[in-house]
Amino acid sequence: MLGGHAVAQCLRNEGVKHIFSVPGESYIAVVDGLVNYPEIKLITNRQEGCAAFMAEGYAKATRTPGVCIVTRGPGATNASIAVHSAKYDSAPLVLLVGQVSRAARGREAGQEIDYGRFFGSLAKWVIEINDPKQIPRIMSRAFHIARSGRPGPVVVALPRDVTESDTDITMVEPFPAIKPNADPAAVETLVGRINAARKPVLLIGSGTQYSNAWQEVIDFAEKFQLPVLTSYKRQDAFPNNHPNYAGNMLTSNKHAQNLAYEESDLLIVLGSRLSQQNTAGFTFPRPGRPFVHIDADEENIGQNSRPEVGIVADAKQLLLAALKHPAPRPNESRASWIAEQHAAQKQFCTPKERPTAKVSMERVMIDVKAAMPADAITTTDAGSFGQWQQRYLEFDHPDSYISPTLGCMGPGVPSAVAAKLAHPERTVIAHIGDGGFLMTGQEMATAKQYNAPIVAIVYNNQGYNSIRMHQEAQFPGRQHGVALENPDFALMGESYGALGLKVTRDEEFLPAFKKALAANRSALIEVQT
Repeated sequence: MLGGHAVAQCLRNEGVKHIFSVPGESYIAVVDGLVNYPEIKLITNRQEGCAAFMAEGYAKATRTPGVCIVTRGPGATNASIAVHSAKYDSAPLVLLVGQVSRAARGREAGQEIDYGRFFGSLAKWVIEINDPKQIPRIMSRAFHIARSGRPGPVVVALPRDVTESDTDITMVEPFPAIKPNADPAAVETLVGRINAARKPVLLIGSGTQYSNAWQEVIDFAEKFQLPVLTSYKRQDAFPNNHPNYAGNMLTSNKHAQNLAYEESDLLIVLGSRLSQQNTAGFTFPRPGRPFVHIDADEENIGQNSRPEVGIVADAKQLLLAALKHPAPRPNESRASWIAEQHAAQKQFCTPKERPTAKVSMERVMIDVKAAMPADAITTTDAGSFGQWQQRYLEFDHPDSYISPTLGCMGPGVPSAVAAKLAHPERTVIAHIGDGGFLMTGQEMATAKQYNAPIVAIVYNNQGYNSIRMHQEAQFPGRQHGVALENPDFALMGESYGALGLKVTRDEEFLPAFKKALAANRSALIEVQT
């Protein structure tokens, strides 16, 4: 068969349902192979960066590898931001990239890039297939690496002549999932430490989400009487209205930081990196503070702070093993303490009205919380507007919140469209700033083309406000290079086939939001704030 047809068959064998792409002649044989598999939907995007953001968003919405295919050179460099984001967010992404023919390599051929050097610090693995017979083995390994341990991005380069070679190719089965089990003695130590502690706290991250441990985390928190914190931008890892929920590790959430690093006498970190955001700029945990770090990838353990106990284990497998141990005797003072933490979090995430000349973010959050469906999926782009959604929105269903920890602008709309394709039965709401929308908002045309309607809320403050905020803090009264002269966003939405709405006063938002939710197409609400 043709090498490109073998690539397509490998994607089918891996259970891929959607592929995000921008057409390119360097991988045309792969596209021809996909014609044979109509069960795989090839989504044509407007720009390669958007295609890769969609694949990353799809991974977060489904907890399976997102797949993107782009052409060589400019296509690859456009896609690189999402590869960087997927590395930060531990999201499984397989990026297939066209490459010049083998005989042209190393000769500065048209659009040639050494992908090993270019993506080397961004991806978990970068490989170029130089023998068409090796396509099945390498493709299978690429998916295995992307989803195992700490999930992340993998880049596979496909020289054009390899994909267009016609030769005997033997297919292989996909790698079975590998879930490391915890050492029983380590689990016994963990349970013993929890039972001996007065104020143990559980901090969970995306490791629990990719192991599908939603219910097991709930059972564990209830059985061992633990308040639960979620790592930065992982609010949907635990039901926010559960009485054991104590908050998210936002930079602004001093209560959560204090609970984790000052008040607790034992911190259990499960399936999360102790990243810069989770530790207030690597300030915590302070030396001598006892904590246990559990992760499926041994490289995460002790990466920034050395734990007292490190356990290499899949989150779900560890929780199932721990739940076999007997429950401790109920502790009324512990229960009262947990209730206090939950009440403090409820107070933190309840917006208070703040009248403004235009539209207040607090009023918008009150109305969004009141009207959005309970199982809605929320995506947020990067920008100062995102502080309000991160603080005030609450999630009680798994896989409901998608936002980049990298802080890159652009994924808000693409992630929303991908989430809608993955979950057509759920409402998807994208929150985007004016700057971010002007980078990737054109993917609303993709939403229309593939019948994936979303609600996009564009917060128009006429500038790059996060940077304006930093300028004002460091150099008061000297704002420079951050202002934007914007188009009419509501009219722009109409041009993409969406319902376009404009909100200029607080009382206008809720009726507009309800109209958007009821529309049988995408909707764009421009909020002037």
